[in-house]
Order: sequence, then structure tokens, then C-alpha cells
Amino acid sequence: PPYPNHNLNLNPNHNHKQQQDTIMSEEGTEVAGGKHVVPEGVAVEELNGGKKKLSKKCPPALLTLLDHKDLLEIYDAMVEAVVAESNTRGTFGKWHDKEFDSIVDIYREDFAMKGVRVALCKRKSADGTRRWLEFIDIDMLGDTYVPQYDVANYSGQAIRTVFTKLEFPKGVAVEELKQYGNARTRLKEKIPAHVQDMMTKKDLMTEYQALVDHCAEAGVGKKFKSWNITKLKEVISAHADVFEKKGVSIFVSHKQEYVSHGQSGHTEYFRWIEFVDREAQPNYHPQRDAETKGEDCVIS
Repeated sequence: PPYPNHNLNLNPNHNHKQQQDTIMSEEGTEVAGGKHVVPEGVAVEELNGGKKKLSKKCPPALLTLLDHKDLLEIYDAMVEAVVAESNTRGTFGKWHDKEFDSIVDIYREDFAMKGVRVALCKRKSADGTRRWLEFIDIDMLGDTYVPQYDVANYSGQAIRTVFTKLEFPKGVAVEELKQYGNARTRLKEKIPAHVQDMMTKKDLMTEYQALVDHCAEAGVGKKFKSWNITKLKEVISAHADVFEKKGVSIFVSHKQEYVSHGQSGHTEYFRWIEFVDREAQPNYHPQRDAETKGEDCVIS
């Protein structure tokens, strides 16, 4: 464990019962139903219950970190403020991100002064929306870790599928590969604003144009000229090194969803390229990376 055991001197105003919701793995702590893993040095509190659970229970790893950093009183004050504010949770039990994070923001500097960064995180999928708090030990991780699902760091970019909305943080630029219409021509002729900004900043416009030209030419099937994920992966792999040399990782991602029509249905496909600025997002990994999720798998 990263911290020694202590005889915890707990704040009597907060009942610090330990909860065992988080799962530890060799890589770190699993969150969001096992869909995401945070490294050692990040303590997690999943927001999968109501205000009562938040105020009464605290994960063991987080409790240890808070005690080690002398942050129990500040944590208690933050939790009590979240619980007391009626707008942090709706009538039907949904956490309100903006209101919740505005309270977290009040206490961020207090946590940071004792070596801990706090982030409210959210991940959406067809299975639903998962939220959690990350408490990041700055002494252990420094600037090597950035929480990729931090709601305060979203860029406004999104991929909208039939059933969900995938959001992306600052430091990640996204180019969607549309299914219909003249998709290959659009890819070559139009560049999203966030992609253009990153390519300009990193002096990668020439390399970007070569990449999209290659995608339009070789990333499609022979007969119907629709996007082919296997061929797109080959194209991305061929261009990855030149982008990496200038501090940008590139990924092709995809998601497919089955849409039922009662007795029958059809499958909708969504594909996109992610450009990751490793200065801003050193540990980022795509939510739907095509290298690790096959096209024959219906992804949640």
C-alpha cells in the first residue's frame, strides 16, 4: 500500500464507515463498472448511491489517503456542503454535475495545499452514466496523471450515437468519420476546429493532410467504399510514428449499436479519429479504441 496504516483520528461529525465498492486490480483501481482503471496514487469514491451513502461511508483507500494528508476535516466539510445543497441531486436521484462540481471547486485549493487534486468524473455508455470522485496524490503522481473523465475539463466535443453521447476532454481533438453521404470527400475538405487548432499548434498540418488523404483512399472497402475498421487501423498505424514525434498520439475508435424494430432491427456504426496531445493528456486512453474492441463486438 502507498501509505502506512494509522490509528485514524476521525472527525466525530462524520461517520467514516468504510465501503468496499471499488475493486483493486494489478493496474490500479477499477471504476465505472470495470470500464476504466485509475493508477495507484488515485483514491476513488464512486457516486453510485445517494447523499446518505456519501455522508456515511468512505472507501478504505480514500480514508487512508485523507488521514495521511491531514485532510479529513476538509473532506468532511466538502461532503457536508454537497449533502446540504439541494441542487446537487435531482428529484429522481440524478447527480447534477455543475452544482456538484461548483462545491468541489470551493475546496480544491484546500486539498491542493496538502498535495491532493480532486476531480468529479463522469462516464456515459449504453449501460448508463457512472460518476465518481478522484483524489489524486500529487506527491506520488505529480503531473503524470490527468483524469480523462473530469467534468470540469470537458472540451465540448461529443460523438452522439443512437443511445448515448460520448464526451471528450481538453487535449483530445476528434474527427468523426460519417457513415452516410460523401463521407470521404468531407473528410478531405473539412477539418474540425479542435483538430485544426491542435495540428497548427503542433506543426502537423502536412502530416494531417497526408493522413486524411490516405484514410479516404485506403480506409474503405473495395466494393461499397464505406469505412472499413480493419483498413482504417492499418492506415492509422502507418502514420502513428510521425505524429508521436511531435507529441500527438492518434487512434481510430468505433462503436456499434443494434437498433430494434420489434421483430427485426439494424446496426448503426460510429467511427472517429482521436488526436491526443500528450502534454495535456499524458495517460489518456480512448473509450472505444478499435485496437482493443473488435467490430463484431457490440460495445456498451
